[in-house]
Amino acid sequence: MRGIFEREDIVLHVDGDDIFLIGDIHGDIHAATKIYRLIEETNAVFIFLGDYADRSPMCVEVATGLFRLKNRQPDRIILLRGNHETMMANEYYGFLTELHMKYPRHATRLYREFNIVFSKMPIAAIINSKYFAVHGGIPKGYGMKDIERIEKGDVEGLSNPLIQLLWNDPDETIDYFEQSPRGPDIYLYGEKAFDEFMENAGLEKLFRAHTFLLQGAKWFFKNRLLSIFSCIEYTGYTVEGKIAKIKNDEIKIIDLKQI
Repeated sequence: MRGIFEREDIVLHVDGDDIFLIGDIHGDIHAATKIYRLIEETNAVFIFLGDYADRSPMCVEVATGLFRLKNRQPDRIILLRGNHETMMANEYYGFLTELHMKYPRHATRLYREFNIVFSKMPIAAIINSKYFAVHGGIPKGYGMKDIERIEKGDVEGLSNPLIQLLWNDPDETIDYFEQSPRGPDIYLYGEKAFDEFMENAGLEKLFRAHTFLLQGAKWFFKNRLLSIFSCIEYTGYTVEGKIAKIKNDEIKIIDLKQI
């Protein structure tokens, strides 16, 4: 898998009339199974917005299942990196523990290899030259050219603007940027900051994941930013997991339980 991701740009350009966007899965095998079935039944492009690891005991199975799909159809299955595809997160939130439980003799080696592969994933995608897809959101003090210059291979995910793209969150109670409670070098971004970034990049809408949403999806900033959460079961919660579909520029939110 490492070679496939290494050949992809850090920001992918994806075009298509029929595109699905998938939010956090976090090893939810029930959500993943529904998405796999949808992949088999359609010819659409699928863009996964990150967070395949942690929070669940089935992350290895979900991640390797996605890798198999990516290996078979690399141009159709787009796997973006999330904040849990970093050693900064997955050492503490379950993935390393899962590997030790399932592969005790090889856990350290497998953990390192998984994270090297994660570090080679693209960070963002530009869809049909007008939509931006990323796990967390826009960075403070960086534009699209800075994002395109990010070097792959940072397994910790601590460098800027990478950490912000993976961790930043939208907040409609602020105008610009404010320090995030998630930690240092992570920010909340308001509508003014969002509008400036999107205007400078020449983009219309942003699709992201990262935020736990019981309702599965939420629009921000006058319906210009869509946050998607695709788990059905998440750390004891039953979630209304959602995915989004772009077809001929029409955006539809789909309930995973109805698939």
